[in-house]
Amino acid sequence: MRLRLPDRFFDYLPWAAATLLVAGVVHIVSVLLMPTVAPRDAYARLLAAAGSGATNTLVVLPPMAPGAEPLPFEDPAFAEAVCLFDLSKGLLRVASNVDGDDYLALSFHALAGRLFHAVTDRAAIKGKIDIVIGDARQIDALQAASEEAPPQEVRLTAPTKRGFVLVRSLARRPSDQARARARLASVTCERFDPPKD
Repeated sequence: MRLRLPDRFFDYLPWAAATLLVAGVVHIVSVLLMPTVAPRDAYARLLAAAGSGATNTLVVLPPMAPGAEPLPFEDPAFAEAVCLFDLSKGLLRVASNVDGDDYLALSFHALAGRLFHAVTDRAAIKGKIDIVIGDARQIDALQAASEEAPPQEVRLTAPTKRGFVLVRSLARRPSDQARARARLASVTCERFDPPKD
């Protein structure tokens, strides 16, 4: 008896399905592992751009040039600064005065680059952005030390001890680039020691 084409198709169908399933699993696993095993993740790129000893201080990044961006897919209309933090040295305070006319955005990232909080100038209270970052133990101790008085700042619990804060200021026109960079210089990023009672 001679096999017809549909019979052969059904003979190879389980093998084809298994091949597609294995290829799909390998693809999904490799995509999910890529941020973990990539040697030049966001933190490593920003550390190289800011300098190795620049933790817990704000460093204004140089203007973007084609092929020399610290991070991929950046918008050249933004002036950028970075604050690499290490919470093993203590709490970190990020503060800025904002005027409401010029766009300013702060994004808080864990060590691998994962975003855990973001805020813009629209969230400022009375013209100020004031954020304290710490690990869970540090934030709990800060909450316990100031239970009677309401906090005057936003308190963030970072998922990792090290990470970075990316600060972006919009230059509406190319001629506004110097003004946008000056706005970045007004942002402070420094170690925070809670007041002692």
